[in-house]
Amino acid sequence: MFRTRQWKISVSWAVAAGWLVIAAAVIFSSETASQTLHSSSSLVNDTVHVDGMLLRANFLQEQSNHDEAISVLQEALQTTRVTRGLYHESQFEILDGLIASEVANENWRRVDELNALLLHLHRKIYAYDAANLDQGLEKVTRWHVDALRYDLDGRTVPHLRAARKLFKARLQLALQAETPDLRKIERLQEGIRIAETHLIIQSDGHMDELRKQQALRRAWLLSSLD
Repeated sequence: MFRTRQWKISVSWAVAAGWLVIAAAVIFSSETASQTLHSSSSLVNDTVHVDGMLLRANFLQEQSNHDEAISVLQEALQTTRVTRGLYHESQFEILDGLIASEVANENWRRVDELNALLLHLHRKIYAYDAANLDQGLEKVTRWHVDALRYDLDGRTVPHLRAARKLFKARLQLALQAETPDLRKIERLQEGIRIAETHLIIQSDGHMDELRKQQALRRAWLLSSLD
């Protein structure tokens, strides 16, 4: 009799424990679902907020108010990095806007820094996406080539080195393509050759040689006048 009663009590406790486990699971599931909904809602709100800031920045840029546009875009970039993580492609549009305004302000050092960030993001996000990675590399290469062509900041050697490195990276991607673009490969090889040639010209040894030649020509000219 005692054993039967003890067995019934054990069964009752087992059933109760089972219901407690189920109830806890339901509560936990509800809380998780609530947190997920809240997280999704926050992400949507943040996205709308960032989109609004991008529209405002675009309006400010059209009014040539680039200082204010930069401030708005920096806030948008920070918001995006916090809500979506450090490596999310939504940052590209914001960075493009920042670069455009810094170019308008002729703040070349800042343009260089933003292009470096753009390059870093492309390499992280598109490490296994050759097409998108090449587009990012091409965009940053264009900045360094333009900086050299128009002598924007007087930093010839750093831009030459960066351009050569980017040309080589793009060449590697082009050579690994399933159907290599021969014309593109030739252009990239030419870019590397030009960058390396100008780096030699800019080297200290070459400049010393030029100065020696100029000194010899000057000495010859002076001697011929005596």
